[in-house]
Amino acid sequence: MKSSLSRIAALIGFILTLSVGTNAFARDHDDNEIEFTGIIESLPNSAGFIGDWRVAGRIVHVTSATRIEQEDGLVAVGVTVKVEGTGRSDNSVDAKEIEVKEMAEGDDDDDDDRPTFKGTIETLPNAPGFVGDWRVGGRTIHVSAATRIEAEVGPVAVGAFVEIKGMVRPDGSIDAIKIETKSNVAGGDGRDEFKGMIESLPAGGLVGDWRVKGRTIHVTAATVIDQEHGKVAVGAVVEVSGTLRPDGSLDAARIEVRRASDSDSSDDSSQGSPATVKGTIQSLPSSGLVGEWTVAGRLIHVLSSTKLKSEHGAFSVGVRVKLKGMQMSDGSIVVTKISVRD
Repeated sequence: MKSSLSRIAALIGFILTLSVGTNAFARDHDDNEIEFTGIIESLPNSAGFIGDWRVAGRIVHVTSATRIEQEDGLVAVGVTVKVEGTGRSDNSVDAKEIEVKEMAEGDDDDDDDRPTFKGTIETLPNAPGFVGDWRVGGRTIHVSAATRIEAEVGPVAVGAFVEIKGMVRPDGSIDAIKIETKSNVAGGDGRDEFKGMIESLPAGGLVGDWRVKGRTIHVTAATVIDQEHGKVAVGAVVEVSGTLRPDGSLDAARIEVRRASDSDSSDDSSQGSPATVKGTIQSLPSSGLVGEWTVAGRLIHVLSSTKLKSEHGAFSVGVRVKLKGMQMSDGSIVVTKISVRD
């Protein structure tokens, strides 16, 4: 009997020991489980945000296995998120799930102060919903399934002008949160526009850099070129619409010939009337001689095809010249020949 009691006591002790050990393991496991809420301070520059995040001062390790819930908003710096995962000894967290709790301040349809970029679509991915990398106005736009695309004004297509809201990566590309079409491929709504005379064209075709009214115009295969009223040629007057770059040049979305060049339609009186001017050069282009001059108070268009005769001295401000050309309706003159007077 005593032996039986001893065995029972030993068994109870073993069970208690096992129970204590199990509870201790559970506490240790629970101690490693981390759950906290904070604001995203930085994000990795990678697809799917895989890498190290900084949330409320802590490093959060995110992998392809991490569940990211964006039902209440999109992941972005400044957004409040709830992080669940396993803590490391260095106080960082291996994230199992991250849930967006609220949108960043101003991130709503009525008052969105995220960075905005406008441009013409140059290339699109061949994927459902256009998910993938777009090329817009010379920049790479990363589009995901969560990107809101609004195409009320016109369809998403190469040549369409769009407005993009999103987060700029260090390499200058943009993670798009919202894309809105501002025109269709044949429209010009929302673009910068100006009118001027073609001064030079790229060799071997129309794709490349044009010079129009002293400005550089970047023309791509996606640029819509309307030649209904005349052919593209040096001396033709065109209307250009597109996106302005910081250096003053323009990414052309659409170019429309408004008036043919004199050589293209010399018998058309609407192109201007013959004119001869004698006077002093008052201003010259900032570089080279092709561009806009001022002579005797008149605006003078000097083209790459203009004959420049300088046997009696160099062209410079203060020098007297004689020029011949065609006077346009605005009073300016497209010069065919200009010479320094002795």
